[in-house]
Amino acid sequence: MRALPWVLVLALVISASGLLLVLAGCTRTRAGVQFEELHILANWIEDTTHGIPRRTGELELLEASAEYRLAAQWVAGSQIGDQQRLPPQIVARITRAAGLAAALRSHVILIDGQQGLVGPAPGLSESAFLLAAQIADAENRDRRTSDALVLSRCRASVEAEEFYRQAVRTARVALDTASGGQLWQKDPNHQKKNPDQGPR
Repeated sequence: MRALPWVLVLALVISASGLLLVLAGCTRTRAGVQFEELHILANWIEDTTHGIPRRTGELELLEASAEYRLAAQWVAGSQIGDQQRLPPQIVARITRAAGLAAALRSHVILIDGQQGLVGPAPGLSESAFLLAAQIADAENRDRRTSDALVLSRCRASVEAEEFYRQAVRTARVALDTASGGQLWQKDPNHQKKNPDQGPR
């Protein structure tokens, strides 16, 4: 068999290399989760769980890290027929949103601005406290769980985790406040009498 001229061989190698670069470019995968990707996840989750309509298609990015794609896939849930089934933690928060907003407006539940959580207000009657605590505890549990699941799928570094927690905390406080909620202020004297009250 006659050997190919070296010029032709070189041209074939260059063409093959170019094809590989083009194929790699089609996926446009970044290395490691990016801060802007975490910001997108935080805001999408908080908007959705506070009753602001968002489409799962908004989570699809032309350029995205593999870690972001994993987290976004979890956030978007699964498509079953014509229905989109979101993760249970997000569904629970959507279902709870109206009741939580009412409790925030009436100041039965207050906002912990440092943690982005909520808790029963001081000075409530026993029955009101138990109801507020039930709502707040369930909400805080789902907030913490969704945070942990997003961060685990992102394989977030210490810096990335810190950024995400700050972004999601900022979004939560802003949206809880927009619902009419008030920030919780510690009262040392009251806390000694009622150590269980306040965000936890």
